Amino acid sequence: PSLSKQIGYRPSVAMGACMSAKAIAAQKELYALRELQSAQRNAHEEMSKVKTQHAERVMQLQGEHQLEVRDLHGRIAKMIESTSDENRKIQEAHMDEMRQMHDRHTKEVRRIQEDHHNHMQQELLRHVEEVRKMQVEYRNQLKGLGVDMRYLNSTSRGWCGMPTTVLPKDMAMGNGHNDKAFTP
Repeated sequence: PSLSKQIGYRPSVAMGACMSAKAIAAQKELYALRELQSAQRNAHEEMSKVKTQHAERVMQLQGEHQLEVRDLHGRIAKMIESTSDENRKIQEAHMDEMRQMHDRHTKEVRRIQEDHHNHMQQELLRHVEEVRKMQVEYRNQLKGLGVDMRYLNSTSRGWCGMPTTVLPKDMAMGNGHNDKAFTP
């Protein structure tokens, strides 16, 4: 269709028989504005549809995302729980092992102490017996030499060969005259 038909221009009906160039230009402008408004309306409607579809899609994706996040949180919680259960079991096993090692160590220490005690007791008895034998042998040797042990013990000497027994006062002082105790 021609522009004059699209605008609704009819030369016989126009104001007066002749239309001015200004009127035709104004009608063309008016027609262009109507077309522009129509195109804008269509674009706006199309944009609204796209926005609505986009919003629906975003909401759908957000819902899916939230479900996935919940699922991941659940998995993480299960992993943490299983890890803590494993750690607890490992710790319990470690404590049991440590307890058993401690018991074994305690038993071993007791056994070693008892063995040591028995060994030391036998060693002591053997040494005591050896000392007794040596004392008997020593006494027999002294008897063979003719030395009396009782006399040897009672006449033990102190410093510088002086006897350690105290002399009676009368003998030491001598009542003013020379005693046998002080004779050279």
